[in-house]
Amino acid sequence: MKMSSNREGRKIPLPIIGGNNKNVKAWYILMKNWLKMEKVTDDEEKFQFILAGTVEEATQIVSDKFVEANRILNLEECRDILLERYHLNEDERFRELKTLLIMPNESVREFNDRYLDYYCQLSTDNKAKLSVYDYENSIRSRTDIYEKVAYEEAKTIEAACKIAEKVERIKFGSRSVQKGRKFNNNNIQNNYPFISRYRSNQNF
Repeated sequence: MKMSSNREGRKIPLPIIGGNNKNVKAWYILMKNWLKMEKVTDDEEKFQFILAGTVEEATQIVSDKFVEANRILNLEECRDILLERYHLNEDERFRELKTLLIMPNESVREFNDRYLDYYCQLSTDNKAKLSVYDYENSIRSRTDIYEKVAYEEAKTIEAACKIAEKVERIKFGSRSVQKGRKFNNNNIQNNYPFISRYRSNQNF
């Protein structure tokens, strides 16, 4: 099997896991979406792109499992073996949140799910070290949404998340929101199971 894949001609940047990025759950969601949007359906080609989306130790982890299994691996198998190896501690989750950025092919709500996934797991002391400005900086690439959140001067990160999602709903209209809601609900249940309860408690 050829263990490489050509990234040229692809419309959306390939999601990368490994090195400083150890957020396996987010990578899995983005890679699954990437494969769907790029219409990659062949199992061998999928694995080539999955492997191309790994760097440093992540490449070694997936490659070792591929050799051991003596067959191509699906995305869920790659996710699971990476989750086994990447266990972020409190400090690592905090540092991840300080540098977390929304991806080009990611909705604000999807980004908020993975942002809040880390945020909810922080201690009260570390939560207090994060500010609304940190969240705003994470979505700065979405200029119109970032500017609206900054203008509203939200007092908490949760409030800033609500504002950002509201702006996105207004921007893309109710049809896009309804279309994405089913995917997002499945996304929460499968990858961030306690976020649904957290959103309910925070009323958004």
